Amino acid sequence: MNQNFTIDHATVLVTGASGFIGSHVVDALLQGHCKVHCLVRRTSDLRWLDRTKVQLHYGNLEKPFSLKECLGKTDYVFHCAGLTRAKTRQEFFQANATACKTLYEECAEHGKHLKRIIHISSLASVGPALPDQPVDENTPCKPLTYYGKSKLAGEEIARQFSSSLPLVILRPPIVYGPREVNFFAFIDGIARGWNLQIGHKNRVLSLIYITDLVQAMLRAAVCPSSENDVYFITDGHFYHWDNVVETVSKILNVRPRSIRIPDRLLAFIGLLLEFISIYQKKPPLLDRQRIIDIRQSTWTASSEKFFGQFEFQPQYDLQKGLKETVDWHKKQPGR
Repeated sequence: MNQNFTIDHATVLVTGASGFIGSHVVDALLQGHCKVHCLVRRTSDLRWLDRTKVQLHYGNLEKPFSLKECLGKTDYVFHCAGLTRAKTRQEFFQANATACKTLYEECAEHGKHLKRIIHISSLASVGPALPDQPVDENTPCKPLTYYGKSKLAGEEIARQFSSSLPLVILRPPIVYGPREVNFFAFIDGIARGWNLQIGHKNRVLSLIYITDLVQAMLRAAVCPSSENDVYFITDGHFYHWDNVVETVSKILNVRPRSIRIPDRLLAFIGLLLEFISIYQKKPPLLDRQRIIDIRQSTWTASSEKFFGQFEFQPQYDLQKGLKETVDWHKKQPGR
């Protein structure tokens, strides 16, 4: 029903176009022969973008600048830009909240032909679920970390423009697939024979493969819906983390050795990595903020509202998605 869904011959702006989600959105739009404008930073790694097929706009949404020329003829905006890792609370809020205000002010002023804006938020904006009770669109938002709170702030800013802009907010859980850096650190660990287990909780989570997320974004952009609404989008299943480890292990044909890290040791590890990162440009893969999320036992959400509204059915289960992810990872040079 929704397989290989495309937007055809439209003019589209993608923020965060060089990132994991944004670059996959660009690929899908190019398949539909769209004119794709990509908003990127001067420091962005552009290896996933075909610069012969897209128009690059260098800028920083955290500082006011004009997108007048681009937005004047734009049909759709996919706002994928944001930070999942940062060293300070201010950095999270600048990238995930303040930047939204800058973008939507530009859209409201210059986007006269906009048909839909897809705003990518996160399950973290709501917070963890209770056991056997996945969150849904009616669940009160109680984010735990700077990241989650900044994504919720971005949603609130988006809603302030709901009377003038056709916004749809999507909240994915963990997104995995080719080009995703953090997930590859986990795959590398399994490939080397190590399975790091944190604490003693039996963790349950929702996931979505990148191709399914992109298809959901395209569908939400062009299909009728109640405008200015918010939806969770997952693959429709819940997984124990042990299932993920077992599936990756089978694909790699390895039997990793489990190493359990006690909860009480995590804060010290996070603090140590934060200290080391002081002397590095990038934030650490693991810090005390990320540990707060890791300690939670249940990160699950229901996508029934999205599935029903858009008649959408994901095409990737865990086995299929992880197989494609691992196969792609094996082909990368220097891994």
